[in-house]
Amino acid sequence: MKTKLKVLIENTVFQPDAKAELGFSLYIETGTKKILFDTGQSGLFADNAKLFDINIADIDALVLSHGHYDHTGGLERFLSLNGKAPIYVKKGYDEAKYNGMQRYIGVPQNIEIPEDRLVYVEKPMEIAEGIHLMPEIKIFDKGDTHFTRLNKMDNNTLVEDQFDDELYLAIVKSGKLTLISGCAHRGISNVVRSAQEHFPLPLNLVMGGMHTIHEESAKLERLANQFNLLKAERLVPCHCTGINQYAILKSHCNCPVDYGHIGMNVFIE
Repeated sequence: MKTKLKVLIENTVFQPDAKAELGFSLYIETGTKKILFDTGQSGLFADNAKLFDINIADIDALVLSHGHYDHTGGLERFLSLNGKAPIYVKKGYDEAKYNGMQRYIGVPQNIEIPEDRLVYVEKPMEIAEGIHLMPEIKIFDKGDTHFTRLNKMDNNTLVEDQFDDELYLAIVKSGKLTLISGCAHRGISNVVRSAQEHFPLPLNLVMGGMHTIHEESAKLERLANQFNLLKAERLVPCHCTGINQYAILKSHCNCPVDYGHIGMNVFIE
């Protein structure tokens, strides 16, 4: 049976009646499980889900890629609609995070997740057949990291956030590897190489935010070359990748590159 991926929240929308916001939320449906990966920055993900005939109450698991508001801001709405799903996070997801020195960009401070629903991901964890939560992103290439002006509070001192709370999702199906990223602050090429170190499989698809929105064309061309060397079969960048940066990837990658927008369906066979 095919695994279905459907974008609920992204920065762009072409679907009639759906609404967009800065953020990311992805619905994943296997033969037996329904998973939500991130919640965007508000309750819009649930409105879009209803439009697409997805019942949030039926979600079996929520995964939070990292502790930024544009990925966790819909938590309150999720908790109001779903009273059962475990919520998978890495430790540190709820640390105070800032853009620069003053702008708070962490998990909304009014949200409290019931402790009995939190599951801390400390090692690779299979939450459905072939669906793996991956907590370690090694830094193979420091040039493909995105920490600039992004800070967190550590012992009452602001320090550079190196996103130790970031995780990604790996789907193993038909002997191939699909990777889902929230923002890839630690670098999408580092995500891929970390995943392939754990799962030495052909790379079927890389989907999600790649945090290249502020990068110049030379870095995008270099990243495209890495995707070519890694023999990626398809890319679906979105959210913090940047539209112009997506266009550069599309023009330099050997594989198909499609921008992920709200309502988009991707099927993994």
